[in-house]
Amino acid sequence: METKRRRTEEFPAEGSGAFGAMDSTELSVDGGYISDIYSNSDDEDLDDVGPWDKTMGMGKNAAEIRDPRRARLSWLGISDTAKPAAKAYDNAAWDFHGTKAKTNFPMEINKENKADHYHSSQQETCRSEITDDFEKEACFKGVKKRLMWRYDAVIRDPKTNRRVQLGTFDTAEEAAKMYDIAARKFRGPKAKTNFPMVINVENKVDDYHTIIRELNRKKDIVCLILSYPPLNLVSRERHKGWIMDVLVITHKVRQLKASSKEKEVNLPGLVSDITRLLYHSFHDIEAYIPHDMMEEMCKETIVGRTPKKEALNLTIDFAIRQILEYIEIPEFRRIEISGVDDIRFVSRLKNMPSIRNMFDIIILVSASNCRTIEEIEDSIARELGLSTLSTQQEVDELLKNKNFLILLNDIDCSIKLNDVRTNLCTLKNIQKIVSTSRFPRVNHIQVDLEIRLKDHLLSWELFYRNVEEVHSLSIDIQHQAIYVLKQCCGHLLATVLMAQALKGVNNVRIWEYSSHALQLLPPSQTEDRILFNALAFIWGLLGSTDQKCVKYCVSYLEREETDNVDLIGRWIKGGLIGSIDEGDGIIRNLVNALLLESCQNGNSVRMRDEIYRELVKLFKIEMNPMLLELGGMELREAPVEEAWKEAGRILLMDNKISKLPKNPHCPKLNILFLQVNHHLRVIPPFFFECMPILQILDLSYTRIRCLPQSLYKLVQLRKLFLKGCELFMDLSPEVGELSHLEVLDLEGTEIINLPATVGKLINLRCLKVSFYGYDYNSRKYHRLDRVIPKNVIANLLQLEELSIDVNPDDERWNVTVEDIVKEICNLNHLEALKFYLPKVVLLNDLMNAGLNLSLMHFRFTIGSHMKRIISRLPLEASVKFKEEERCLKYVNGEGVPTEVKALLQHATALFLDRHLTLTSLSEFGIGNMKNLKFCVLGECDEIGTIVDANNRDLVLESLEYLSLYYMKNLRSIWREPLGWDSLSHLKVLALYSCPQLTTILTLYVLRNVYNLEELVVEDCPEVNSILTHDVSAEDLPLLMGCLPNLKKISLHYMPKLVTIFGGVLIAPSLEWLSLYDCPNLKSLSHEEVGSNNLKVIIGGADWWSTLRWEKSESFQPSKLDSIFFPIERDTDFTTRLAEINDQLPALMQESKPSQQ
Repeated sequence: METKRRRTEEFPAEGSGAFGAMDSTELSVDGGYISDIYSNSDDEDLDDVGPWDKTMGMGKNAAEIRDPRRARLSWLGISDTAKPAAKAYDNAAWDFHGTKAKTNFPMEINKENKADHYHSSQQETCRSEITDDFEKEACFKGVKKRLMWRYDAVIRDPKTNRRVQLGTFDTAEEAAKMYDIAARKFRGPKAKTNFPMVINVENKVDDYHTIIRELNRKKDIVCLILSYPPLNLVSRERHKGWIMDVLVITHKVRQLKASSKEKEVNLPGLVSDITRLLYHSFHDIEAYIPHDMMEEMCKETIVGRTPKKEALNLTIDFAIRQILEYIEIPEFRRIEISGVDDIRFVSRLKNMPSIRNMFDIIILVSASNCRTIEEIEDSIARELGLSTLSTQQEVDELLKNKNFLILLNDIDCSIKLNDVRTNLCTLKNIQKIVSTSRFPRVNHIQVDLEIRLKDHLLSWELFYRNVEEVHSLSIDIQHQAIYVLKQCCGHLLATVLMAQALKGVNNVRIWEYSSHALQLLPPSQTEDRILFNALAFIWGLLGSTDQKCVKYCVSYLEREETDNVDLIGRWIKGGLIGSIDEGDGIIRNLVNALLLESCQNGNSVRMRDEIYRELVKLFKIEMNPMLLELGGMELREAPVEEAWKEAGRILLMDNKISKLPKNPHCPKLNILFLQVNHHLRVIPPFFFECMPILQILDLSYTRIRCLPQSLYKLVQLRKLFLKGCELFMDLSPEVGELSHLEVLDLEGTEIINLPATVGKLINLRCLKVSFYGYDYNSRKYHRLDRVIPKNVIANLLQLEELSIDVNPDDERWNVTVEDIVKEICNLNHLEALKFYLPKVVLLNDLMNAGLNLSLMHFRFTIGSHMKRIISRLPLEASVKFKEEERCLKYVNGEGVPTEVKALLQHATALFLDRHLTLTSLSEFGIGNMKNLKFCVLGECDEIGTIVDANNRDLVLESLEYLSLYYMKNLRSIWREPLGWDSLSHLKVLALYSCPQLTTILTLYVLRNVYNLEELVVEDCPEVNSILTHDVSAEDLPLLMGCLPNLKKISLHYMPKLVTIFGGVLIAPSLEWLSLYDCPNLKSLSHEEVGSNNLKVIIGGADWWSTLRWEKSESFQPSKLDSIFFPIERDTDFTTRLAEINDQLPALMQESKPSQQ
């Protein structure tokens, strides 16, 4: 049984004592008390006063008194000696009990100078003693004074009969005002408040249109937030009445404006009603969303980070979810979604099963060319099959007694949507008008609800506010962050919990694991699956002591709030922890993880109700299985079968395991990671037999040839990863039995064909497949004429990600591809597409299907070609190309097809491979390449220059990476001069094997590429200087400081290179200089190696020993020997360069002490 805390305001004397004071020299839990009782006073004159000393921690004396109004202790403060604490108690006792108060000292206080007495007492006692503010607290309802001279506002919710914490304030008046706001919300006109509600109507009458717009904007934000879990479960009813009141008063204002009777109404009364609605309390919402963030949303001033395209796709999902929730409410007749430029949005909404079941007639109108109400009315008539000459009465007669939905796509914001079909609004049937527009509506009262897509970046901004530094982590982690956010499904509390849990985590495996953990199906029913999974993930990250303390909090913690000292004392008494400091650390950890919530200025904690409920379920169903994490430990044998029994998640990736248990009993196992075990060749036939709830399985990068039959009995399996299994070629048709499968990933595992039974996996959201080149000489496959059977892709209507990687030599793909393109066009949820189109003409069907390529991830390879065994593409360029969001690879092209130019407008990466006729990249259209961040050109023999444009044109303004290789006739990269800001974002310039290239940088280009960070030039035999200029020696100082961000220069195999920058002092931030096989570079100047940041010089050992240095008084070449890394003549240059790159961090660390 829990030990109850026993405290009183009077303690028996030990030596000397007083009422209400305690010393905190020691902390114990003996007998249930929180402290030992004794006096540490040196004041002999207090010995006969009676029991007054109550001791607690660090040689200090604390004062407290029992409040007769609340029947609980009130904290008065701390002092260095006992006497001031006793006086603080006496002052409070006098306030509570008057002349009947039992005090430590005689109290003779004149009422007239009582305030002065308090003031002098305050100066003598500790900072938290009783003052005039105590009197203020006593006269305000719902206000409670706390430590540090601050005040809490608290109210009891009449529905739940539970206390609601409204906040902490600097003054009692501020706390009282917050109580009044909440009281009016809970009790309406009958609320007993501290202050009468005073509204300055005169100042608002002249601008009442502004405040009605402000009110509607606030209503739109609240409606949006209430569509997110968990607020849609816990707070909607509380705000429903307020939302309806806003709609009523908005409808009234709308009618007044339409009838021109604004001057005839009681305007001050109307403004007073509007203003009262503006004062509606949102404290329950602010428990999930920071107050400043909500204010910024309402004022439309929020400035967030630029989101990735995947996050923008999430906004569409969240907006549709909100529409489906509010479209059923009769009062919301006209809904507008702004920020939409995608026809697929309304098409997707139209085809929703719930929408089709709700309405008898659904009318989709393209309103982009409609400028008046009449034109929209005519378009509606045409969609109904009526003549444009039909009267409005004929249209109304057709719609009469029907539930209809009118979808207006891309409407002009200036059109008053409220005037469309106004004469039908009185019918009892469901009539809705939903419109989309590219821009937000200025006048909010024209619609009942405006949904702005950018407002649905709410969960994105919440996540990044809490995880903080994820934007500076690797690309892989940034991608995983998007997956985590997506799996949170907009759950605001789960989003913040996961962000806090992953804050500072640099291991991409943990990020990947977290996104999988959020998708698990709990073994029993729970109303909040996402929060349950988030808490289960966080629970697995906690240490054993933290876990014990959390369990104690769930079992014994008061539902209101618990004092930190009290809680730590309980933990110590229960043997959970050993010291106060350890308890403080655990409380901080749990508060940071949001498992506990700090209250009363950090002096107490409580647990959120929803977290408490899910943790109770977590422990009750024993969803606390062991996490067996043995990844990356070079294990050669799997754990023994006994270790598998209690495990819920087993991580055995990155090992050398070659053998698995034959039939492990795993009743709790839901995640199994076996990827990157290259020695694993065979999975035992009955290995999966006793894994009834396994949901996620990863067998990637193993050497298995087939899957055992027991795998196809995993009815709960939701994700199956088989990436990069080079010996796996046949996917069994039995895969169709995995009916709950959502992810099937065989990227890099080249199978012969996709079984037709995959079409039965209607829950698939992600399908990635790779196909092996067809062997026409094999009898085994002589009947296979298609890699993917017809209608397999068409059946997978939930697909969000599709990747099909084929061998371009496989003629079966030419037979299949046209049907696949048609099937893809019907996938309304598609967000990512990787595809090979052997003919440019096939691109037309994809472009005309309504796919919004600017919001998708895509990687298209276009053009017929043969698969190369050895690619000339530099490895670094290949890796970076795959990291881009929207990639276009155009192979063996001729001319400049219109389809390619149109696709290029959406692309962020271009790989032009072996184009046969192109002479300049500018032929694709400078305007079509404004979004390009990455560009690689290879073996395009006719290109003589990359950029050939008018000097006023803005050229490649977004480009960050440019790589050119094997360009036979390339003589210059750009013709000058370039327009301002052209190439202004370029960070990497890499040139390989360009035999005719003579000019790289000129003075005109130098001013544009000021953000350049890395320059690589290899095997360009005609280049004699990186910078070409004709500036006189006297004017050279004018060029100093150019290329301020250039950190790395690599010049290799340059037989005619004589100088780097021709004696110009540029690149002041240079850190890496690699010069190899440049025989004519016989001298270096101070200007070329004078950077104070230079850390590495790489070159041939013989070259370095014979190098001449230009004379300089301040320059000493001998100091560079310590940072020179030689390449010996017999050493492979590429291998040695890789070794230096790997060793560099350690070598730099070793060199630091010697440099100091």
